[in-house]
Amino acid sequence: MERSDAEKSQVGTVGLPRRGTRMRGRVALVSGGGGGSDADFLGTGAATALLFAEQGAVVGVLDRDESRAGRTCELVRERGGRAVPLTADVTDEAAVERAVAHLVAEAGRLDVLVNNTGVTGGAIDAPDLRDWDRVMAVNLRGCAVTSRAALPHLRAAGGAAIVNVSSVAAIRAFGSGAYGASKAGVIALTRDLAYAWGRHGIRVNCIVPGHLHTPIGNHGGAEGRDLRRRASLLATEGSAWDVAWAALFLGGPESAWITAAALPVDAGSTAATALGLLPLM
Repeated sequence: MERSDAEKSQVGTVGLPRRGTRMRGRVALVSGGGGGSDADFLGTGAATALLFAEQGAVVGVLDRDESRAGRTCELVRERGGRAVPLTADVTDEAAVERAVAHLVAEAGRLDVLVNNTGVTGGAIDAPDLRDWDRVMAVNLRGCAVTSRAALPHLRAAGGAAIVNVSSVAAIRAFGSGAYGASKAGVIALTRDLAYAWGRHGIRVNCIVPGHLHTPIGNHGGAEGRDLRRRASLLATEGSAWDVAWAALFLGGPESAWITAAALPVDAGSTAATALGLLPLM
């Protein structure tokens, strides 16, 4: 039986298992983990935190909004998992370092970092570049800040992983201004960190999500949702869970020999966008 969109947003296209052991004994930190933490319409960070916890990880949920981080932690605990709420702005190095240290003090280690924090905006033709600077600071510099803060703990853990979240806006032009530029920078940063930190046994990969039905991507109303479906080779709209499952794979033991990769999670939209907009000659 076909599931409703509300049901799909809760369980994703593959389904959320009740419990698992793939991440047992590991500790993960998810930045932007409070995003859209309403149980029936989750952001990618909240879904990732929930899925990691379902698979046995202790999860640190980092968000600049204390109440949003707390709500995601409540959802984890309601399902029998363990989560630690953390509050920090990813552009504030000292605050991020304190948050990471608090998680390690609570959970004993850090094995996986998921850099999921992101904001939109930053038009290049705006009257000034303040919004551009804000988007670049959060999306790109924030990714570097959290990675630097996590590095000593990831080295100590051995076999650790960083999963960054980019966007198809990094490789396709959508008029997204600083957002696309910052997310392209995330892909470049991913490869550079993989090169620099591979000697420490740290794998660094990134996810390149397509057009998802999430709080940050929910724009354009019914017409927008229809356009997102039509941009997909599967004629469907992705959810936060599609990104969460990819993060679990890249952060888990199944991807032990994968690093410096940029994994599209877009139902083929980046392969189809250009062709779909041009007439066949």
